[in-house]
Amino acid sequence: MSRINERSPANWRAFDSASGWVAVLLALLLIILWMLGRGPSASGCCGMPAAATSAATSAAATGAAGGLTWGADGKVTLSGNVKDEATKKAILDAATARYGAGNVIDQLTVSAGAANKVVLNGVVTSEDERKARGDWAATLYGPGVSIDNLLQVKAPDAAVAGKPPTVKIYFDTGKVDIDAKDRDAIANVLGYLKANANAKAVLSGFHDPRGDKAKNEQLAKDRAKSVRDVLRSAGIDESRIDMRKPQETTGSGDNSEARRVELSVE
Repeated sequence: MSRINERSPANWRAFDSASGWVAVLLALLLIILWMLGRGPSASGCCGMPAAATSAATSAAATGAAGGLTWGADGKVTLSGNVKDEATKKAILDAATARYGAGNVIDQLTVSAGAANKVVLNGVVTSEDERKARGDWAATLYGPGVSIDNLLQVKAPDAAVAGKPPTVKIYFDTGKVDIDAKDRDAIANVLGYLKANANAKAVLSGFHDPRGDKAKNEQLAKDRAKSVRDVLRSAGIDESRIDMRKPQETTGSGDNSEARRVELSVE
């Protein structure tokens, strides 16, 4: 006849206490193993399959790639063949996230059984940017998508050959306003300044020798400032505008010559 040992209530309490400490120690051990990367994998915990973990990691990597930035440029057209609508949507979503909703033109074609190929078309500002866009697209779309980089580098504006002649801007007596005819003449100089970044504008105001010299000089300065303001409003930096000391007209006998500003380039 077997004998069953029965624990007294005191023994029960001792056993429960010991079991509790063992449970605490096991929990601590599991936490330490988890922190060291040796704990249960994501596929065996919380009901999350390994594929979901991989997708989350891929999404994080894509977000990092999408954080790359380049300078402002024109629109980008995506053309080529993809095997299904899901692939097309994934490519367009990634491109839109990178370039902006209004800057992606969709010309992708879904063709069952076709190899996934994306053609990049558009205009960029430099060869470095063209290469960077191609590399970024290859990284984002992955090895399953081939990239045909046909982005065009915008050619710099050709420099205007030869300096334009000096322009004389005439003013009414006591006035500093520039009329439409003289604005057209200033536009010719502006074209040269914009095409030649190292060129500078030189402004020289003239005044009549008669009357109060200080007032005449101030009027000549104000007229020169009016021309300067036209240049500045057109995008010419003030560091490229040389304001010369007002000059007094002598011996011409033509009062209109005393009410002029000369604009030249050097």
